[in-house]
Amino acid sequence: MPKTTGERKTEMVATRLTPPLKQAIKKEAQREGRDISEWIRNLLIEELRERNSLPDRLSLENLEENR
Repeated sequence: MPKTTGERKTEMVATRLTPPLKQAIKKEAQREGRDISEWIRNLLIEELRERNSLPDRLSLENLEENR
């Protein structure tokens, strides 16, 4: 069932990785029971929180849905 609350994820960011880096990311994501995209998204959110750079329009409720 599709999510009905929160902001839709419509934007993409592409990056190239070395195979060992991708494998390390995949391993950590699997360890946490997440897919790679979700794991990277959460990592970015955590970093933005630490830097106090999270956009105001992203509410805590929307972010918690991704945890």
